[in-house]
Amino acid sequence: MVDLHAARAGTFPGRGKGLLPLQRVDSRVKLVAMVGYIALATGLTSWLSLLVGVAFLGLLIAFSGSGWRRAAARLAWASPLAVAMLLFLPAVTPGHPWHQIRMGPWELTLSLEGYGLAVLLGLRMVNALLAAALLLDTTPWGELMGALRSLRFPALLVQLIDFTLRYIFVTGDELARMNVALKARGFKSGRSLLDRDTFYTLGRVIGTLFIRSWKRSERVYQAMLARGMAGGHVPYTSPTRPGGWDLAWGLGIVGMGLGLRLLEPGGWIWTILSR
Repeated sequence: MVDLHAARAGTFPGRGKGLLPLQRVDSRVKLVAMVGYIALATGLTSWLSLLVGVAFLGLLIAFSGSGWRRAAARLAWASPLAVAMLLFLPAVTPGHPWHQIRMGPWELTLSLEGYGLAVLLGLRMVNALLAAALLLDTTPWGELMGALRSLRFPALLVQLIDFTLRYIFVTGDELARMNVALKARGFKSGRSLLDRDTFYTLGRVIGTLFIRSWKRSERVYQAMLARGMAGGHVPYTSPTRPGGWDLAWGLGIVGMGLGLRLLEPGGWIWTILSR
């Protein structure tokens, strides 16, 4: 687990020096550009356009030096959802039958349209996740929070996002220490959660983790009050005007999404030209 708060500006763990200077692009421009690209790409209906979008983001990731391993790790988190779509959408989407499964008196029909819809949604999800991964891997967390504040996001919302991510890592470290302590005491999990000893031990671990997290939050709150925090927002960075190079990068990324939307088969441009 990589703590985003532990990385200073431009020094993320595992990031090499890339050919594209995305790390130096203004964080506000990158944030708006990536959100715009996601909004445009997730509305695409053509597999070809979505694959071109994936290839475009893949090239940006490869040449920016952020590395495919981190992007692949983020994609792996979404794999259960992708598998669920492949399993359930063909069964609930009406269309041309592709395969029939008999289960006693019941018959389950899988449709080609369902598989097509699952692949379409999966490609949209890959585009969105790769864009988010590129943004996170080329922008230090403090700069990203500063970009949100500069874009007039509510200060309370920005603080909630910042503290939530910060203490997810703290809670994860606490859970890792508890796991080491369990192994040091000779604990071995059963074959499933139905194993009585495993279920009992995991229940105690979860309860202890909640108590420790609550006590830690109380200590953190008292420490914040002792340092004079009165509930106002904390400025992250002093905003500066984006340069022309920053705007060019942002327009290029959004322009790619807009171009895919306009030029996809059956898209807006073809509708206009056919009239």
